[in-house]
Amino acid sequence: MKKLILILLVGIGLNSCSSTYKSYPVEYTPKTANKPVYYYNIPASTEVVFDVTFTKTIKQKGVFANQSNLLGVKDIITSDEVKYEVKDIKISTNTNASNLYQYSLILKNDKVDVLTSCEGTLQSIRVKGKKSGYKTQKTQEFNQEKNESSSYSKPMEELSSIKTKPIFETRLQQRGMLEKVNMTAADAVKKIEQLRDRQIDILSGGLEGTYINTTVDFMYKQLDEMIDGYVSMFTGVETVVEEIYTYTLTPVKPIISEEDLVLQLSSSPIPLLARFKTNNQTKALKERPNAAANPDTSVVVNIKEKEASGINGVYYAIPELVLISVETPKKTFSKSVELNQYGVIKSMITKNKNIEFNPNNGAIKSIK
Repeated sequence: MKKLILILLVGIGLNSCSSTYKSYPVEYTPKTANKPVYYYNIPASTEVVFDVTFTKTIKQKGVFANQSNLLGVKDIITSDEVKYEVKDIKISTNTNASNLYQYSLILKNDKVDVLTSCEGTLQSIRVKGKKSGYKTQKTQEFNQEKNESSSYSKPMEELSSIKTKPIFETRLQQRGMLEKVNMTAADAVKKIEQLRDRQIDILSGGLEGTYINTTVDFMYKQLDEMIDGYVSMFTGVETVVEEIYTYTLTPVKPIISEEDLVLQLSSSPIPLLARFKTNNQTKALKERPNAAANPDTSVVVNIKEKEASGINGVYYAIPELVLISVETPKKTFSKSVELNQYGVIKSMITKNKNIEFNPNNGAIKSIK
């Protein structure tokens, strides 16, 4: 009788120390009856997003550029030209969910709550009755992280003009500032002289109604704009705007890990190359593929041997930290990001632990 009681106590003790769930690669998932099964995936690759802000300078030759000597102006635009310069580059990531790394989580009892994201990645595993130590806004923070990382797929967008020199003939015609289309250079010079004489009359009070300061200022500015319009027919027009282009790259592992990977941002107005430099933080883990992160014991699990029988724990990702940089003549833009395709997938044996995951890349954020 004493032996039976002792065996029961030992059994209860072992059961309380064992994991309340078990993980399998999806192809090795056993058929279970009356046991909850959660399927989750670990992202196989990370997409890098580049939001490049260009300063676009548009120079257009004036219709009377070859006769600018009649007006005596300098700094003439002699040919049409479009020039781009990089103003800013924002680097972000989007994690690509994939069916290549799918796993199942089978609960042995009802002592565990499992939360997965809408993309199918693990968000948290919590033991019921154990203080989680997590605030209620954690889920909202994760969703916000995902929304922020996936909100960079913008189309090319032209922003408002930063600086505009005098508008040219066609716009003047649309606004009724040109009296005739077939104007000659001499006509334009004569018109400029007439407008300047009118400005003198306004300032001297020779025109009716110019005794009110606000009226003088308004009329003078209107004439000044018309003069600039005629002058631009000789000098040409320069307009500066900002445009945002979005590029995406999904780098693959380089053949030689010590060498940087360089990829081109295709269809860019000016040639731009992105450099990917790894720090090999997961190199030791790659060399020791059987080593498992284990918060409870020093047990080393051989994943290959445990595939069919499963592990008393969970699979997770360790992304590689990669420095991404884009060099331009004036400045180098860089940012360190985590890329799944450079990292590793590991198994972890755990029991009676609350685990919080980064649902975007499958990495563990905390264990409590």
